[in-house]
Amino acid sequence: MNEQHDVIRRGLGAIWWILFPCFVLLVIRLSSERTCSDPYDLLPALASNPLWGWPIAIVYVASHLWLIGVYLLTASCSDSLAPSRARFRNLWQTDYMKILLMLIAFVVEYLPVTLWRLLGTALHCVR
Repeated sequence: MNEQHDVIRRGLGAIWWILFPCFVLLVIRLSSERTCSDPYDLLPALASNPLWGWPIAIVYVASHLWLIGVYLLTASCSDSLAPSRARFRNLWQTDYMKILLMLIAFVVEYLPVTLWRLLGTALHCVR
């Protein structure tokens, strides 16, 4: 890995500390909405207000871009479009856990609405 890649890796690792907590809070709130409210009109009070809508959108999009950046950097450093898990672990070292935590947040975010609705029915909170 060259010096430029190392700077990018450290930058992505530092950005994670700001982005991940915000994204996890957003995922928790969106999951709650999918479970107990209208799953297709998420955060209506916040999203309709530009003061909150823009920051929510920025956190959501930036989290996706962060994950894409991690993949692109790893692919570039390993000269492979499908870098192995060992390569991710070797390249990211102590920051590897950050990637795993972000991936877990994405898995929760992209669970099908049907599963959230079933959970809402089990919890008796679906309207």
